[in-house]
Amino acid sequence: EKIKDKIENRLKEVKEKLASKAALKKEKLEATKLKVCEKRKATIVRRSTKLAERAERQITNFTSKVERVDNFYNNKLVPKGITVDNYDLLIADIEAKKQAAQSSVDSAKSTAQNFDCAGEDPKGQLTNFRTDMQNAITALKDYRTSIKNLIVAVRTANKTATSSADN
Repeated sequence: EKIKDKIENRLKEVKEKLASKAALKKEKLEATKLKVCEKRKATIVRRSTKLAERAERQITNFTSKVERVDNFYNNKLVPKGITVDNYDLLIADIEAKKQAAQSSVDSAKSTAQNFDCAGEDPKGQLTNFRTDMQNAITALKDYRTSIKNLIVAVRTANKTATSSADN
């Protein structure tokens, strides 16, 4: 029985030693991962912020195009009596798509700026940013399509009126 107890004690000691080594190894691995993440953090935040800023510039560019088309329509076509039947609906659609794009970009921007390696799930934060950017890209495409629809409607109304005036 003494030998059996000795063997059990020795086995218990070996198991505890292995468990402590495994815990130490896991801790060391997590520290290494944290160190690697910290080294990459500046790059990750910079790239993410640049992507969000590029999306902001696209929104600004699209907005200026809408303003130019709106000015052309209101200052050139309306005084001539040329109107687009669903102009207000097209403008409302553009505004709705602009708001959706802006909120998606803002969400991506805040996710990028709040990236933290010491957080619970840095990989999950990057996945969230990627999802936010995909949503922003989709929203920007929808916004652009709405602007195209407005341009086509205004151009078509102008061509129709011009061709009927020539006849």
